[in-house]
This record gives sequence, structure tokens and C-alpha cells, in this order.
Amino acid sequence: MNKFSLLITCFVFINSTSLFAEMYKSVDADGNISYSDQPPFKGAKTLIPPHITTTPAVKVPEKKAETKKTEEKTTTYSLFQITSPQNDETIWDNNGNVTVSMSIKPALDTAKGHYISILIGGKEVQKQPSTTISLSNIDRGSHQISAVIKDKNNKILRRAKTITLHLKKASISRQAR
Repeated sequence: MNKFSLLITCFVFINSTSLFAEMYKSVDADGNISYSDQPPFKGAKTLIPPHITTTPAVKVPEKKAETKKTEEKTTTYSLFQITSPQNDETIWDNNGNVTVSMSIKPALDTAKGHYISILIGGKEVQKQPSTTISLSNIDRGSHQISAVIKDKNNKILRRAKTITLHLKKASISRQAR
């Protein structure tokens, strides 16, 4: 047996005797209660503490199971389409301003971080949690406009049918002198 084990064993035996020491309770003339491990007077009775009631710990269910259930309940959009401008529509605007309106059912679930992203030629140009989005500074010419609904993790939930838009700007031609 090594010295460390012997030291630990001695320490345990020395301290375990204090666990079984007798306790005494006494009340003085003023009614104050005091406790001691020494008898206050000859023939004092030892105090026997009451039995301590214990209950087992309550098992707490894991939160992982709850989060999986909430993740599975994603909103399923039954209708999502661009309502304005119409497909193959021509818009005259010198500043290149176009307002894109969409119809969606059920309503956009912004509480879950859903938003609509507008793409022109496959490139995202605007994203908002709204069914009406204003675009500005669009170049003249024909453009493919599409819209997608995304969640907070940028996962695409639904796509609208792509439309073609023709943007024209008025020009002032020089008059002959």
C-alpha cells in the first residue's frame, strides 16, 4: 500500500468519528435554544435528529424532441404568383421604376422569418417581407423577373412563374433644323 492511500484511509477514519458524535440541545432561563457537542450539564439527554425525508429528482424531458417538431411545421404556400406586371407587358418609365405585386396563400409567415426575393435575370435585386416590392433604376430592355419565398436560412420554399417585362424609356429625338 502506498503512502498516499494510507494517508487517505487515516483521514477518512479520523473524520468519520465526528459523523457519529452526540449532539445536545439546551434551553437557558431566557428561553434561548443552543446546540452543542458537549453536554451542558450532567445527565443531559442527547438530541436525536428527525429522519430527513428525501424524494427522487424529477426527470426533465429533452428539448431536442420539441425543437424537431417545431421545425417540421413549416408553412406550405398553396398559391404564389406575380400579379403585376403581367407577362410580356411593356412599361414606359424614364427612371426605370417598376412595382412588382404578388398574390400568396396563405399569407407570408414573417414570424418564421419568411420573405420574398425578387430576381431579375436570375440575380437577386430586392428582398422584403412584403407582397409589393418597388424596383428602381432598371435598365431599358426585356427582363426575366421571378420571385421566390425564402425562410430565414435562405432556403427556397416556393417559386413563382417567371415573367418577361419590357421596359421602355421615352427619348427625345433631334429635330432637323
